[in-house]
Amino acid sequence: MDEYATEENNKVESCTSILPHDIFTTIYDITRAIFRHLPIRSVDSCSLVCQSWTDISRLTKSHRHTIHTLTYPSNPLSTTTTCSNLLHDFDEFISLYINNHLWSLPTFALVVSTNILASKGFYSSGNSPPPIKHPRRVHSEAGSSKRITERFGISQALIRHLNKSCKVLMIAADGIIASTENNQSNEIESDDAIGILFLPHFPPDVLGVYPFEIPSTAQIASDMSRSELHRFLGSVPDDVQIRCVIFFFVQRQSYAVDCIKKLLEYYPSQIAIIGGFVDKINYDDRQIHTSRTSYDACGIVITGDKKRLHIGEVLLENHIRTREQIRDKLKELKYLETNPCLSFAIQISCIARGSNYYNDEQNVECSEFRKLFPSTPLIGVFGNGELGHDYLPKSNQTIAKQQTGKNLFRGYSSVFSLISLQL
Repeated sequence: MDEYATEENNKVESCTSILPHDIFTTIYDITRAIFRHLPIRSVDSCSLVCQSWTDISRLTKSHRHTIHTLTYPSNPLSTTTTCSNLLHDFDEFISLYINNHLWSLPTFALVVSTNILASKGFYSSGNSPPPIKHPRRVHSEAGSSKRITERFGISQALIRHLNKSCKVLMIAADGIIASTENNQSNEIESDDAIGILFLPHFPPDVLGVYPFEIPSTAQIASDMSRSELHRFLGSVPDDVQIRCVIFFFVQRQSYAVDCIKKLLEYYPSQIAIIGGFVDKINYDDRQIHTSRTSYDACGIVITGDKKRLHIGEVLLENHIRTREQIRDKLKELKYLETNPCLSFAIQISCIARGSNYYNDEQNVECSEFRKLFPSTPLIGVFGNGELGHDYLPKSNQTIAKQQTGKNLFRGYSSVFSLISLQL
């Protein structure tokens, strides 16, 4: 058995526990066993002690592939919870989570936010401590100094806590689906809230994540080659097969929509496509950009070997409106799940399929998903139109017929996609 397999399956195990197969013969073995129970920031701190600890830290991090989700505030639907817009409160929440719960170093963060919170952002205040890594500007007046209140966008506030290699894709919509670190999921339609999915680095044959943006001036040539399409969508290597694409559009009349036609041309029945129309998009690849460009769409290309990466997708159409019908449809994804700790799911729902659709009952669809997949991180948005189809390769059911760009666009529906990994 791989000595780190238990770590992946039991990442929340008490830090004081000893694994049954641990055999301690040297100080090195003891140190390595202790490191296996430390959150990632503690491992980083230990790496500064000596060369031996540096080597153990590097080995520990290389075997960590944990997917994380969190919600801010942690209980957004509680009547006693309010979402603070103070930067200090957000800093404190994120810092505590990263220091105590983050198990793997993230290389990509998908952030979903309600429009209300995305418009407000976070504000510093005179009583708050300086932001991490970025000293607040000081304004002198009449021989004394006082702090100036500054506004930080959601991505700006978050990246101050992340390693420089972590890219951030932020989506704002009327409503979001977010999960806590304990995999409690909520459909948040009217409250201020943020959901975050952290993905670590995986071996390329297991999971490749390629974020992309599509400028509003982009045009998709009718003779665009497969290689050109790959470069256009996140610079995917030519020899790598695209398995899934998650789109977020802000304009219905966009050249970006033509990407779907080309994808279906080169991958007629071998690709899962999911997406929705949202209000705001922002991608920060952590590089310095000297000019600002308007973008109509953004998204994520997912790649990986078919033996290691399993992807399925189901469509909940307008006529599906009872819990039993939802459950029966979501059960079609169950065969894909190989390891709950190495999987995540995307939910794109029409804004009309919220609590009003279910007689003021909240969390109907995400709670049915949670019953079937209690440990799988779930994140998503309520959009003004959905993109998706039934895609269930290797199931006992017939694979969905070849799709066209036109019949992928939906209304009054929800789309669930499950991405499951096998190391």
